[in-house]
Amino acid sequence: MDLNLLPALQALLRERHVSRAAQSVHLSQSAMSRVLARLREQFDDDLLVRAGGDYQLTPKAIQLQRQLNELLPALQQLGNAQQFEPATASQSIRIASTDMDVLLLADNIRHIQRQAPNLPLSFRQQSLQSLDALLAGELDFVIIPLDDNRAGLHRSLLNTETFVAVVDGDSELNEQNLDLDTYLAHKHGVFNVADNVVARVDSALQRAGCSREVTLRLPTFSQIPPLLKGSPLIFTLPRSFALYLSALHNIKILPLPFDIPAMKVYLYWHHRLHRSPLHQWLRKQLSRSSAKKITSKGR
Repeated sequence: MDLNLLPALQALLRERHVSRAAQSVHLSQSAMSRVLARLREQFDDDLLVRAGGDYQLTPKAIQLQRQLNELLPALQQLGNAQQFEPATASQSIRIASTDMDVLLLADNIRHIQRQAPNLPLSFRQQSLQSLDALLAGELDFVIIPLDDNRAGLHRSLLNTETFVAVVDGDSELNEQNLDLDTYLAHKHGVFNVADNVVARVDSALQRAGCSREVTLRLPTFSQIPPLLKGSPLIFTLPRSFALYLSALHNIKILPLPFDIPAMKVYLYWHHRLHRSPLHQWLRKQLSRSSAKKITSKGR
């Protein structure tokens, strides 16, 4: 086995495209094509096969990708000194989260960038498949309100969230007149990507024997304020994010007229990176939750 081929192999399996893989490891397309030919011969497998206009991984390639995602980080650490200096860190870090998480952790992220100015942070949209991607080595961290006890996963609690109703600041709704019937009579906005939040709200309503009418679905949380202005819509949000929005926009936070169990938001990582000095440092920085600071300033 020529170990020099392994980074190129990882790039090919990740990008599933010869040109993009070549660019990511600073090779020409023709050189990467020759590397792919050598790898196919080495493993006696096509590895990448055309399906329409794209490449798909063979079963052997999928197996190799999982092994590489565990092997290469360990090889990169081989022989490195145990002393870790954030200022010299340069490895790209991939984090799956919602835009709400990024906003609530903004202070933490700024602190990381000040301490580690050469460390690229790449935030990607969180989904129900994010933990699968973490297990496959495609992510470094996942921020998500899910309980997952699969082997290889570690987690720490970032925050425990309660829920509130958010309406336009000039709305006639208030703590006295927002009862369950009024809540259900209004139209509601939700988020297509926030499956966990939406499911918690609707499950709580189902337990109460009712449902709400959703007329607006958004791709991100940060689009709420301009769409609430002058609107009768109700959004049901985690309290810390509602407080964040209320500090910047004319919105009103109201208690919900029904119970929703508190939501625990976790930071997940994989065991292969559990002892990495870089990842240990990042976990510490990310776990200093900005959400707690915002909550302490609540109305």
